[in-house]
Amino acid sequence: MKLLPDKLPETYFGFPVDPAVTPEARKMAGKRGIAMVIAIMIISVMMLFTTDLIISSQVNIALASSQRDNIKAEYMAKSGMNAAELLLSADFAYDLFNVQASQGKGALTDGLGDWWGLMNGLPIGGETLDMVKSFQEGFELNAVMDSGVIDQLRLFDGSFTLDVSDESQKININDCSQGRCSEVLEMLKALFACPAEKAFLEQKKVTGAELAYRIKDWVDLKSDASEESGYNDEDEPYTKREPKLRVKNAPFDTIDELRLIEGWDEEIHAVFAPYLTIFPVQQKSSDKHLININTASRAMLQCLFPEAKGDCAEKSAVLLKKRDGDKGALGGDGKKIPDVLRDTLCYTGEGGNAGEANNRANWFSQQSSVYRIESSGIVNGSEKKVVAVVERVMPDPKKNEKASLKLLYWKML
Repeated sequence: MKLLPDKLPETYFGFPVDPAVTPEARKMAGKRGIAMVIAIMIISVMMLFTTDLIISSQVNIALASSQRDNIKAEYMAKSGMNAAELLLSADFAYDLFNVQASQGKGALTDGLGDWWGLMNGLPIGGETLDMVKSFQEGFELNAVMDSGVIDQLRLFDGSFTLDVSDESQKININDCSQGRCSEVLEMLKALFACPAEKAFLEQKKVTGAELAYRIKDWVDLKSDASEESGYNDEDEPYTKREPKLRVKNAPFDTIDELRLIEGWDEEIHAVFAPYLTIFPVQQKSSDKHLININTASRAMLQCLFPEAKGDCAEKSAVLLKKRDGDKGALGGDGKKIPDVLRDTLCYTGEGGNAGEANNRANWFSQQSSVYRIESSGIVNGSEKKVVAVVERVMPDPKKNEKASLKLLYWKML
């Protein structure tokens, strides 16, 4: 058996090496190895730096593109707002022209089929220019709309979508800020007294009358509590909160302010807020803002006129459905409000004296003065929305007024 030599092999840093290689050569080889390691480390750091630079550049480009699209979307939404104002002004001018053409025999009547609602839900942009052009020509808007608008739209990316609704179809709770607000209270009590709504409020352990008078106490200028509110002091339920509150005794600034009313929670707000508005705010106690019978919701009208039952209820449902389907006006043939209420909702004025708050013929009109505009601009997935409330007014030449619209509220979302 052959034995291994007693002499161990030469090593360098623990690794066996060729004994023929001199120590100087080994040192030079070690230095080359370290240089290679350093070179690899430098290249790795450079690759990491380059990768970070590329990612940072891509993020910055994406942020810049998003900011650009946000700005474009904002201006598309504002363009929609301008288009809505044009439609409202043109519709107003058209109605005035018809009244003058009939030598005063006609009446200003606003309904769901008016010009301001014709573009609701239609995306307007570069891809829909042919539709916009046809709309402009079909409704003879060339006289009031610059033909260059179509060419300008070609320069825009994305589109805007309009939703113009009649704010005069709702009960104005700010009419309680001055005066007795007797009619508003009657409307609110009737709205809260609908069978389903009444049962809903009973589950909340509050009555419709209590809610109505608490709204009145919050907004009116008086400091005395209404007996029907359920409290002797109008501040009583609010001083128990943390932090403590006191009634405002001033007009509502937003409809969401109703959430501060004692007993008014999120569920109640979801049910009743769609039927209420705060626009316009009373300027003097004689101001009275009427509900447009041609645009008021069927659900609200059924609550305000509970006497429409049996055959009358069926007749009312058919007429109101036809009104909404044809987008016509109930009083388009020149009928007066009492006649419209009698023929449509079987209301003969019984139980309500002429000129009194409980006479429901005094609650309604066939005209609208306040509109809510919602314009959404969309560009490459970025969306901006303008929500505005405008009041349509007759310009006064003596005051050098030219605009037919007054801005009451504006918000960019």
